[in-house]
Formats: sequence, C-alpha cells, structure tokens
Amino acid sequence: MMPLCGRPELDSCPRVVALEAAARKRQAFVLPALFFRILFRVVFLAPVTPAAAGWVERTPSNVVLNLTLFNLPDPSRTDPSTRAELAVQQEFLRVAPDLLRARQAAAPGRYGGLGLANLALRLHRFSGIQVEGVESTLLAIAGNVAPDVLYVNFRQSDTYITQGFLHPMDLPEDGYFSAFAPGEVARRLHPKIEPVVRRKGPDGATHVWALPGGPPLGRVVLYRRDLFDAAGVPPPTPDWTWTDFYNACRKVADPARGIYGLGLSRGKDESFLWMPFLWGAGGEALAFDETENRWRAVFDSPPAADALDFYVRLTTEPWTDAAGKPRRGYVVKDTAESNLKWRRGQLGMMFSYIDEKLFATLNPDITGMAPLPIGPVTRGTEINARMMGLFAGVTNLLVRDAAWEYIRFQNSPEADAVRVKHLVEGGLGRFLHPERLRAHGYESVAATIPAEWRDCLAIALADGRPEPYGRNANVIYDILTGPIRRAEELALSGQLAADPAARRAQLLELLGDARRKADADMLGLVPPGQLRVRRAAAGALLLTLAASVVLAVRQMVRIFLPGGKRSQESGVRSQNEIQRTKSSILNSGYWILNTLRRRWVMALLLLPAAATIVVWSYVPLFRGAAMAFFDYRIFGDSTWVFLDNFANLLWDPDWWCALLTSARYSFLVISMTFLPPVLLAILLQEVPRGKILFRVIFYLPASITGLVVILLWKTFYEPSEAGLINRLAMRMPAGGWLLLSFSALLLALHLARRLLNHSLWKPALFAVTAGLLLAAAPLGPLREIWRAGQSYNICNYYSFWLATLPEPVRWLDDSRTALFSCVLPMLWAGMGPGCLIYLAALKGIPDDLYEAADIDGASFTDKVLFVVIPTLRPLLIINFVGVFIASWQAEANILAMTAGGAGTEVAGLHIFYKAFIFLRLGPATAAAWMLGCLLVGFTLYQLRILSRVEFRANREENSPA
Repeated sequence: MMPLCGRPELDSCPRVVALEAAARKRQAFVLPALFFRILFRVVFLAPVTPAAAGWVERTPSNVVLNLTLFNLPDPSRTDPSTRAELAVQQEFLRVAPDLLRARQAAAPGRYGGLGLANLALRLHRFSGIQVEGVESTLLAIAGNVAPDVLYVNFRQSDTYITQGFLHPMDLPEDGYFSAFAPGEVARRLHPKIEPVVRRKGPDGATHVWALPGGPPLGRVVLYRRDLFDAAGVPPPTPDWTWTDFYNACRKVADPARGIYGLGLSRGKDESFLWMPFLWGAGGEALAFDETENRWRAVFDSPPAADALDFYVRLTTEPWTDAAGKPRRGYVVKDTAESNLKWRRGQLGMMFSYIDEKLFATLNPDITGMAPLPIGPVTRGTEINARMMGLFAGVTNLLVRDAAWEYIRFQNSPEADAVRVKHLVEGGLGRFLHPERLRAHGYESVAATIPAEWRDCLAIALADGRPEPYGRNANVIYDILTGPIRRAEELALSGQLAADPAARRAQLLELLGDARRKADADMLGLVPPGQLRVRRAAAGALLLTLAASVVLAVRQMVRIFLPGGKRSQESGVRSQNEIQRTKSSILNSGYWILNTLRRRWVMALLLLPAAATIVVWSYVPLFRGAAMAFFDYRIFGDSTWVFLDNFANLLWDPDWWCALLTSARYSFLVISMTFLPPVLLAILLQEVPRGKILFRVIFYLPASITGLVVILLWKTFYEPSEAGLINRLAMRMPAGGWLLLSFSALLLALHLARRLLNHSLWKPALFAVTAGLLLAAAPLGPLREIWRAGQSYNICNYYSFWLATLPEPVRWLDDSRTALFSCVLPMLWAGMGPGCLIYLAALKGIPDDLYEAADIDGASFTDKVLFVVIPTLRPLLIINFVGVFIASWQAEANILAMTAGGAGTEVAGLHIFYKAFIFLRLGPATAAAWMLGCLLVGFTLYQLRILSRVEFRANREENSPA
C-alpha cells in the first residue's frame, strides 16, 4: 500500500532473540501482542537508510559539493525579482567555499581527510512531484528523496518537528544558530514568529528548528482600481471595515460579464482564507492550555459563528443584478480561475502576501493595496515567513554545513544588499520597506514610496498573528472547512435561518461538531470507555479482513491451478485420466518436475513479468501491511498501536462519507463512461455513410492531454452565464427538461418490454430502474424552475413551460452537481477511444446472425439486445469489473477538479490526503487495506472470467462458391 522508509535496525534486539527461542520450543500457540510488535518490526518494517539528496564528488583536481534545495529561481525569467534572487545565489556560490574552509580550519578533523582547497558548489533544484495545493516536501520525505534544505510552513512545523524531519539548528557542537549574537537573533526572528521556530521537540528539549529566509510577510488585500472606479467604489483606506469590504464586493460583482468581487479557493484548505475573518471577529482556532500543557480547539465560539456568517454572506447571499436575474454570492471559488480572472481584469479583490516577488507582477497604475478590513473586534491579518530547515536525513557533515550556510546567507545583510541593489535597478525600489532601503544607502528611493504601500506592511506586521502551528495543526484547515461547506449548503438550499439568533445557533452547532471532531481526530482526545468499544469492533474487522485475504488467495489457487479448470468444465473423464491424475497428486514431486520439464520455456518467458509484479506490487503490499498497526514515523521509532488505527477508522465519519461518495462516483463512472462507448460503437458500426468522419470526430478529444482537458472544462463550468455549460443549461426551457426526462423513461420502458417478451424479467427490472434514475436527473433543474416560478408568480401554464433556470448553476461548488461535473469530462475525452475495442469485437459477429434476426422479424433494438450483447458479453463483463475497480481507486481527476470539495472526496483521495498531506501513514494504510478487501470479491470475479475466456483473432472466411 504505502512505501516504507526510515526504520531503525532491530536485528540485534535481545527481546527478538528470546522470542525466537520461545517460538522454536513451541511453548504456546497464542502469542502475546509484544511478539507481533517485534515480529512486524523485524520482518515488515525492515531498516531502510534515509536517503539525502546532497552528495560530494571527488575528482583528482577538486571536490564538488552538490546541494539540493526545495526551490531555485528560474534563470529563464527576466523579471527584476528573479534576477535579484539569481544574483543572491551567485554570491552564495562565490563565498560558500571560503565559509566551509573556515569551518574546517576551526575544527581540522571535521570532514575527515577531505581537502577543501579546491572546493566547488553546485545547487540543484528538488525535482519531486509537484501538485497544486499539496505540500510536495512531505511527498518527497515519504518517497525518501527529500532535499537538503526543506521549506517549512507554520501549520506543518509541528509535524516536521515531531516526526523528526528537522535537525536542530542551535546545537552547540554544530556552531549554527548558537553562534549568532543577540542582535543578529533579534534581526532574524520577529517576536511573533519566534514561538513558531523555537519550541520543544520530541525529546522535550527546546530547540530552534527553522529560520526565515527573508523579512516577515504580511497578508494584504489587492484591488483593481479600474473595477472600483467603474463600480463607483472609493479606494480602501487603512481603517476600512467589514461593512466597507462587503459593499465593495457587492458593487463590483457583475457575473453576467464574468466579474466577481473577491477570489477565494475550494478544497480541503478553503478555511485558510476564512482565518482573517475569524481573528477579526475575536475568535481563535487553537489555544494552548497551560494547565493541561496541550493545544485545544476553541473555534466553537460566538465570534467564530459571526465570522462564518459573514463569510457565508459573501459566498452564497441571494441578490438580483441590474438585469433582474437572481444571483448567489459575490465571489469565485477556485484558485486557478481566480488567478486567471485577476490577470484578465475580472476580479475586484484578492488576498496576497506583500513582498518583492508580488510587486514584480503588479502594475501600480491599475492595482492598489490595502490592509485587511477591521472586524467587529480587531483587524484579523496574518504574519508569515518563508522558513527553511535542515533535513535530518542529511548524514554527510559537509553537506549539512553547506545547507546551513545557505540558510544563514539568504537572510544575511550581504544577501539583502545584493537583493536590494538589483530590485532598485529593476525599478522596484519604491515598493520595498523604507528601512531596508535606508540600510543600504537608498535614502532618495525611500522617499518615493507611495503611502499606501508603505503603511500596508507596517499595519500587517503590527496586527498580524501566525497561522495555527500547534499539535497536528496541518489538519486544522481540513476540519474548519467542514462547517464552511455545510453552512454554504444550508444557505443554498434555503435551510439557513433568516433570524439572526436562530442563524447563529445553527452555525454554532456546526462549529461545535467540528470542534469535537478536532478533539478526537487532531488532538487524540477519546474517552477510555469509547476507546475499548472501538478496539473490540476493530478486532472483529481485522478478523474479517484476514479471512477475506485467505479466501481470496485460496480461490485464486483453485481458479488457476493447472488442470483444475478443465476438470470442472469437462464433467465426464475416462478412468485412465482419473488414475493418471491420482498418480500425479500422490507423486507431487514427479508432477512438478514433469511440468517444469514440459513448460520451462513458458515459465522462462513469464519470469520477468512475474518477478516485476512480485517485486513492485506484492512485496510493498505485504511490507506496508505492518504500518496499519503502528503510529508510523518515517524517522525515529514508530509506536505500536495494534488495533487503534482500525478502531478510529470505524468511528471516522469522514471515511464512511468517502466510501459513500466513492459508491456514487462509481455509479456515475459506469453509467457515463462504460455504457456510452458500447452504444457509440454500435452506432458507428451501423451508420451508412461517413464512418471515418464520425470516428475522427469522436476520437479527436483523446488527442488532448489530461491537463488541458481539466483546464478547459473548468472554464466551461464557470458559475455564470459566461460558462459554456451554463449557456446551454440556461437556454433549456422547463418543457425541454421534462421532455428529456420522459425520453429516458420511455426508452427504458421500451427496452423492458422487449426483454419481457423473452421472459427476461431480471434485465427488464434493471432497465426500468436505470431508466427511473436517468429520468430523475432532469427533474432537478425542473424543480429549480418551479421554485423560481412560485417566487416570481409565474402562474401562466404556458409561461412556466417556457421558463428557464433562474440563475447559473454552480457546477463545481454545489454538492448536487460537483460529482457529475467531475465525470462528464471523462465521458467527453474517453468515449471515442473506449469504443475502439467494441468496434473491433463487432467485426467478429457473423453476418449470418444478423440475417437470421432479420428473417425472424427482429428490430434494431432486438438485434442489439439478443445478438450484439450476448456476443460481447464476456468482453463487457471483463471491462465492467475493471472499470468498477478502477472507479473506486480513482482520485487524480477529483483532486484536479475540486480537490475534494463540495462532497467529492472519494475514498482514494481521502487515503491520499491522510497519507501524504497529513502524514498519518498508519491510519492511511488501515483505510487502504479496508478498501482493498471490499474490492477483492470483484477482482476474484474478474479473474474467474479471465480463466475461462479464450481469445481468438477475427478472421474473414471465404464462403464456398
């Protein structure tokens, strides 16, 4: 399931030796839990040495030190910010050899006998998997390819520290942070950032774990001057409030032209942009309890309810535009779409961090900057920093020293002088902090800084606070996003109370449920009595999973055992065959040798493929199984938890919700991507003219890459009339939706009638059920039209049937349509290639069958039902089982389209997030095993069919003259 790495050596443990001796004596058949713990550590969690990315090359003329970093500036870019960063890197490469030689001179034996007289450095950019919205560093650490210098954000810092990913920077023997003077420490560490980097580690000792790579960052609001002027909105001032912010969003938004007031995001981290509102209302997400010495979730407070109420107003509040059309909210909720609209000039405001990289992309003539608005209690803004840490897996002391020198140099006065010089020369000097300019002699440039730019950073740093950084804080945004989604769904469905007191009570209930989930899932607070019940249920689950695996292996052996299949199918055998079989069974050694002698060529040909499958599939599968019984850590000792991962999984509502979502997704995938290619192949086979043209038209979307398909369909799904899908849906009258529903029902009844004529009542019942489900889909838009008709008093019968949808559909934000919207691009891009295999199979159906059907008076439907389908039945079953299993394991399409938002988090995506975002590998492995055992029955069914199918090539035989 999950890759293994970073386990300590346990072969010499005396307890292992003692238990092995006890096992050899067979003193007991029921072994204690301690034996399983040690056995799993020795057999499954085999030691794997952590691999560091940096390395040292020795040549006869010099020594080359290769240092891998989490990021490097792109030398192909020409903007002033990138050129400044490139100049800083070049300056570091120039001075780094002298810095390392100075360390060697202070401690001559530090690097052994390695001479650094001719030392050269090379910087490499980390080349791991990059996923939007996903911390790629965790993926690199889990994959054992982490860079030497890690990027550390605030919310992930606790995970990095407790998991042992970071090397302490203040160890006296290293001479890193401990060598700084007090003034240098004060310059590098802002008082609000210091608690994040200086805290207790896994051993209870307080250390400095990371350092900012530059000045602190403050979150601000960027706004488009041209859109504000066009809407008659005055420019924001430093003392503007939530009311001013809301009015600006409301006046700027014009969805008919694709213009929105604010850009937000969707997915598991949506609440990241809600945090300033929570702080502004006077609330907090996490608080440290001094009496219990632990963090607690405290976001179920009245101020949090007020912040959630304001956020929901921005995203879902009903209003009417100038043309009289009803609208919902003033924001667009998609990161990629927000960035695109910002560049197009279709977005009024967006949140951002203020730094020189931001200024390089802005046009100050059309872009303004303002502090975050003041809430009911205070201004809720954030202070942050781009922090860097030393990867603990670096074992080469020279590489680690070079990594430290890189981190130290990035925020040094020397590097800042180079950076400021190039930014001033590039025309960005007036956007820098005045103190930085004066420190390097640019007093005249400091006098030209616009007042709003100068004051924004000072206000952001003065009022800002760091994002949550307590225990397991990387999960906090996922948990906080839950009540936001639920509140928006209630608002969109009209179930959120209009009375302020009742509305606050509803929101407090949602926040209270999320707080209880945070206590149990993030902070691990579960009552002992409930934990015992969970463990008992987990024991029963584990026995069930083990039984399913044993039965699966047994069934596979029975299916593919040589001679077993034929003996079951033949039914009647001669006495000689029976005697020979008995002799072979009694003399198994002879049978094995005889089989190898007769089939050694076949075995030799299969060996590479079989070995590849065993090494890359089955070995990781069974080695990773042990992780389900541990609180697994990549570095350091993993804690034995036995059944706790399975126990918590059974009581995790998000897991069961993900399984239900996977079932819905699987149904949509099968109905929309499995059946349509079959129908398309039949139609392409029967079309009298233009077969090649139609095949090219349907196959053409397959030539587009998956990324382009996703980006293309995201623009189609824009939640306004500008979106292509909404243009089509909003032009369909109510009568058209009803006609579409009746058409699906009539088609199902027609198929059922033809099936019942041949007494096939089970397929007929399936056809009627499928027809009812298809007929129910168009009733959703029809219901919305009916509601709008009641609201706008459309009482005339004919007017109602000509009415259209009152407002655009929020395809990717509405839980009723998001899952369907994720599958529709798969149908568009995959229907053409998917029909090719069926086209080839249709060529193998003899014409005599069609002629016989014509003689019997069969219609087109009868030919499809009783000639084509029975002939293609083995192929259809094999593909059906494959599509079914693949649909339960899919997550990439969901991750790209919605990132799991709007009720689209399937089981595969849930496991991915749990393993590689939250780094909870033990619970993720338990979930993966549970999902795999649920699907094992379908896998066996597919293998059973494959064992009986014989594949033959289609041949055209000449008829006799």
